[in-house]
Amino acid sequence: MQPMDGISYKKWMERAAGLFLSALIAVLLTMLFLAVFAFAMLKGNLSASVEKIGLIVMSVMACFVGGFLCGKKNTKKRYLWGLGVGVLYCLFFGVIRIGMGQAFVTDTTAFFTMMLYCAAGGMLGGMLS
Repeated sequence: MQPMDGISYKKWMERAAGLFLSALIAVLLTMLFLAVFAFAMLKGNLSASVEKIGLIVMSVMACFVGGFLCGKKNTKKRYLWGLGVGVLYCLFFGVIRIGMGQAFVTDTTAFFTMMLYCAAGGMLGGMLS
């Protein structure tokens, strides 16, 4: 195969697989966070504003971990790989919404704000790896 930007095809595919694996780990971590948060919501009497903030914090933390893991696998431009994890994470949940018969985006501003948070969390994780 022809090299792409000085990287062999095999190496490029390994990096892409690392990106998808890191995004999948971030999604699984979110599910774990959601289970713990749901239990806390059940036992405590938390308001709707706490719920919204909790969802944002959980998503950003999961993207940070995913970006960190992806940055560990890739030695150059780690911030871009972390950014990719955050964007892929948001797109994954958009696809899940479509699979459930809902619209990809109901509130465009909220979706892009969440994508910005997740991309920043992933990018920070990539930079600190």
